[in-house]
Amino acid sequence: MRILGLALAAAVAIPLATAGIANAAPISGNISGNVQENGPKPLNPWAPGGTPLYDDFSNGTGNPSFSLVGDTHIFGTVRHASSTNFKDGWTMTLDRAYKIAFRWAPHAGSLFDGDFNWGGNTFSFAGTGGPSVLGILGAGTHSFQVDATAGGLPPIEDGYWSVHATVVPLPAGAVLLLSALGGLALFRSRKSA
Repeated sequence: MRILGLALAAAVAIPLATAGIANAAPISGNISGNVQENGPKPLNPWAPGGTPLYDDFSNGTGNPSFSLVGDTHIFGTVRHASSTNFKDGWTMTLDRAYKIAFRWAPHAGSLFDGDFNWGGNTFSFAGTGGPSVLGILGAGTHSFQVDATAGGLPPIEDGYWSVHATVVPLPAGAVLLLSALGGLALFRSRKSA
């Protein structure tokens, strides 16, 4: 009877004890807001508390693949060591035009350089880090990759990175033009009636 009681207590205690442990999940579907890939430790300190944690991004660019449906900030880490040459790659489908910004910094006590490949473009980075607004990508499917193996620094390199994709609003002039054309169409339909 005592063994049965201990087994029952363990069956209840183990799920309760592990309920607060954050597990990484695959990233897919429609994404917006903050997301963090579960790369080398320590995780990116720039990610706000409560940011969802997803599986480590692959060396290639097709896994994971997801769609943006609003402003999105992706946080990650990458390591380049003699035995492990990692890249973080992914594919995003954009529902409209987005401004792309990239930020990087070395882990404490490390150097960090490489290439950020985004939508067919390459941005080479080196040094202590910094943000860079890279440009605008239109609607469609685009590949991204943070490649710490590129560049002139020898291994070991550990770094943090983030990509901020911000929706590009329609210019106010376009809205005014569409309003004017609609007004002309309405005026013309009234005149012919």
